[in-house]
Amino acid sequence: MMMPAWSATTPGSTALAITAAAASAVAILSIAASSGEAFSFSAAADGSSPKCLQDKLRRAEERCKQLESEVAKLHAEAKHLKEQQQQAAITEQTTYDRSSTNTEQDHQYDETITIQQKNRKQRPPTIEDETQADGGIFLKRVGTIRSIYRLCVGTPRQGLLAPNARGYIELEKIGDSSLASSVIGLEEYSHIWIIFIFHLNTKSSNPKRIKSKISPPALGGKKVGLYATRSPHRYNPMGITLCKIDRIEKVKVNKNDEEKVIIHISGLDLVDGTPVLDIKPFVPTYDSVPMDNVKLPSWVEGGLATKRNVIVSQDAQNDLLEILQHNKDALQFYGHHGCEESSSVQETMDYVLDCISQVLAIDVRSNFQTRKAREGKFQAERAKRLQGTSSTTTAAAVTDVCTQQLDNLLITYTVDETSDAKRSSSVGSGAEDTVTVLSIKLLLEHD
Repeated sequence: MMMPAWSATTPGSTALAITAAAASAVAILSIAASSGEAFSFSAAADGSSPKCLQDKLRRAEERCKQLESEVAKLHAEAKHLKEQQQQAAITEQTTYDRSSTNTEQDHQYDETITIQQKNRKQRPPTIEDETQADGGIFLKRVGTIRSIYRLCVGTPRQGLLAPNARGYIELEKIGDSSLASSVIGLEEYSHIWIIFIFHLNTKSSNPKRIKSKISPPALGGKKVGLYATRSPHRYNPMGITLCKIDRIEKVKVNKNDEEKVIIHISGLDLVDGTPVLDIKPFVPTYDSVPMDNVKLPSWVEGGLATKRNVIVSQDAQNDLLEILQHNKDALQFYGHHGCEESSSVQETMDYVLDCISQVLAIDVRSNFQTRKAREGKFQAERAKRLQGTSSTTTAAAVTDVCTQQLDNLLITYTVDETSDAKRSSSVGSGAEDTVTVLSIKLLLEHD
């Protein structure tokens, strides 16, 4: 162990210095005394004057006093060094004791951890344990949504307002679980709750910028608290929606009897590719409240009662009829690929036209998107999620029109602002505008 700088001079070396200084002082005093006793002899022998001898004696006395002062200082320094060494020894012993104590504590801690681990073997860890250990809760998707909507803009705010909208949940295998076993009994329910992630939400460049107030389209620009809305932009981008079960399909994928499970649903408002976190059956007894006990803000009640007027032109109807007659597999979720495989072309056409009207009637957008639609500046085919896909035709070469994608169709329409809004909050929101469908073209060829 390296010693401090002051330890180079020890009490032993200091004592030697004191002894040497004392010896020098004694020698000088002896000389001075001898000089005094032999005064007469010296004066007679060398001829020195008495005055000269007195000067030598005086200088000797001064030197003795100086040496006594130095000896006193050396004694004080030796005492100080001894005290420092004693303090250093105490500190070293204390450090050793603490080290020993820490070692004992470490042993006790290890024993505690061992006991906790043994207890954990007896008690499975909880979500709270994981939260404390990792600082968060990590969720896995249990499935993925495939739907008629490829874009966020234009997707209904609630799926049951567009009951003809279709899609399905493709379940994903987690660990060694059995997909087929996980849905046993689910077919006995009519509806399910779907808990999901708003995976296409845009993120702010400033992670600390979190909005606590939202401007719902139905309020015409006024704001309310985030928790008073169904806005997708939330602190945790999670949502819940209610859908109808059409059928559950199980398909074997290999010789080991592994099955692919697909839950076909309708009345959905989820974008294609949405991650599903959980599925829960709908039980009206405890999932709904008697209407007499329900309270809603006036802007919500008014928004639910307000729909845009949708007019489908004859040209658009003829376009859809031609598509269905030309290729029975043209649509991914209707006709030959729908729940009614044996439905006629006319039945499929009527069902799809109803879906188009339902979606466009409740298409509530932000003020910015509403202005773009009224000016004919929203073209779905320009979105990144639709670029690079094969198309048999393009939108009609008409200026000042908008387009919307549903299933494999590209719908061309115009939006006209109403001059006689029934609700004051509808002004500027587009909730009571008139939509005219001009044409329906095939956007994608279904493989």
